[in-house]
Amino acid sequence: MMYEKVGPARFISHLDLLRTFGRAARRAGLPLAFTQGFNPHPKITFAAPLAVGISGEAEFADLELTEKIPAPFVARALSDALPEGLRVLEVRQLKGAGPALMAMVRSASYRVEAKTCGPVTAGELKDALGSFLSRQEILVERKNNEGKKVLYDLRPGIFVMSGRLDNDIIKIEAELKTGSSGNVRIEEVLEAFLKSSRLPVQGGYALFRNNLYTVAGKEKKMLWQT
Repeated sequence: MMYEKVGPARFISHLDLLRTFGRAARRAGLPLAFTQGFNPHPKITFAAPLAVGISGEAEFADLELTEKIPAPFVARALSDALPEGLRVLEVRQLKGAGPALMAMVRSASYRVEAKTCGPVTAGELKDALGSFLSRQEILVERKNNEGKKVLYDLRPGIFVMSGRLDNDIIKIEAELKTGSSGNVRIEEVLEAFLKSSRLPVQGGYALFRNNLYTVAGKEKKMLWQT
């Protein structure tokens, strides 16, 4: 299933998203499959968690049903039952068991829109991006499993990063490492870039995840292309 998570829905947490889809499927009358055990829950899995506040324009999830139902009917029924900002874009029926979605994801593409609060030229933006990407290390602080702060190098996980000006809006596009083998957060990349570039940018920028891929870099493939 491919869906979008935009507008007010971008503030739904990952755990609440699972509950939201479960409730929507029940309202739509879809025969959800549930796990066994003391606390059964619907068999819904997501490709990659999306941080609160980031819009997802092409997100992916697996939904298991106990009966075979035409994919177009599932898409319409779910979309009608979901809250504003959540919409099913396409549903495909899987033939047999396949690899877990999260294990397939290798990278994700993002778009950032930030409003300037001072003059910025296209040349200044290009130079700032070039200087940022030429760094051998881009270190940020993260907390490890023990809650201790450690330094993490973002640079190996930034595959592509570019930018352009649209009047007083800076638009940045980036492809970052994502998935179970490691994760680079667009928020961390943006904060590190703005700190090093010192470009005059207001707070409250908009973040979007455009797509998820099974292969990173020039040969990247969209999740459903494999």
